[in-house]
Amino acid sequence: MKTTLLSMLIVLSLWTGVAVADVVSTGDGVNRDAALASAMRRAVEQNYGAFISSSTAVVDAQLMEDKIFSHSKGYVTRYVITKEGSTDSGYSVTITAQVDTTILKDDIDSLTILRKNMGNPRILVAFSQKGEGVQSFKNREFIEEIYNGIVESLTDRQFRIVDKNASESFARQVAETHEINLFLNKAADYGLKYNAEYTLLYGVSGEVVDSYSGDKKVKLRIKTRLIDNSRALEITNKVIEESGGAATMANALEKVAREGGKHVVEPMVAVIQNNWMDMQQNGSLYTVVIDGVNDPEEIAKFTGKFEKFPLVNDAKEVESGGGKTTFEATYRGKRDQLDRDVVRASKELGWDMKKVRAEGARSSWLKM
Repeated sequence: MKTTLLSMLIVLSLWTGVAVADVVSTGDGVNRDAALASAMRRAVEQNYGAFISSSTAVVDAQLMEDKIFSHSKGYVTRYVITKEGSTDSGYSVTITAQVDTTILKDDIDSLTILRKNMGNPRILVAFSQKGEGVQSFKNREFIEEIYNGIVESLTDRQFRIVDKNASESFARQVAETHEINLFLNKAADYGLKYNAEYTLLYGVSGEVVDSYSGDKKVKLRIKTRLIDNSRALEITNKVIEESGGAATMANALEKVAREGGKHVVEPMVAVIQNNWMDMQQNGSLYTVVIDGVNDPEEIAKFTGKFEKFPLVNDAKEVESGGGKTTFEATYRGKRDQLDRDVVRASKELGWDMKKVRAEGARSSWLKM
């Protein structure tokens, strides 16, 4: 009866989108605290099974042991002890617990335990500056034709692209504020807003000349910058020159713009793929500064809890003094996920944390 009720609660939670599931579990240990921790672990184990299907496979049981079950307290949002007492071997505790199934599933997915493949990243393609040179290079249709060439080349390689309206909105913001040289973080933040792992910014310049035959000849220069949005870091930049001619200026511009957009992507594809694969498998280096923690034992506890989260490959203290401690973490997620895990680890220690600054791969926090 309890098993049937548990299954119904889990299914109902998933179907309705409720973030918690109620389960009954019993744990045993050498003392009360150990028994309670065991009961929480078993509550999480029961919910974990709800996210396993016949089409998925656990490829690393030890990883799950380290990252999920050893962190059970972090998934139990509330519990009530319904039965407890001493046993021949120690102590036993029975609880009714609420388990946050949303975070649990997210962490399981993040471990790539259940993923068949890592897919391709999502990219925001955006015009980064006003056109330079002749007025024709500032023409909306011309800029769009370059955009279409870039998108065509990326989608042919099965990259996912943020919709065009988002790209146009970003370009308008840049044009209105004239922050052409200051928008690395702005571009990254905007990309994250649309769940894009990368932002590809492009700008154009060039000239139109009359050829000896009377045709119009266009010399186009396209400069691109690829930004890792999670770290607000420029991964690479490329410049290509494209030229071509036609009987009319409109036809010449259209031809060169589309071909230039396609060609500028080609030298960037391998960089995107390699960077994406490395991030998924190994993670990226982030710096976290916490102000207001002086006790070395507390610092060690925070590091121990933080590195248990599935997206954390490694975490270590690199500097401390004057009430500030600096950590470096190799993390396989985005900045917002990193922030979430900093808060989760802090809450488990009873800390109240406030983020005071974030720039690129570095964030600063204040323990209140």
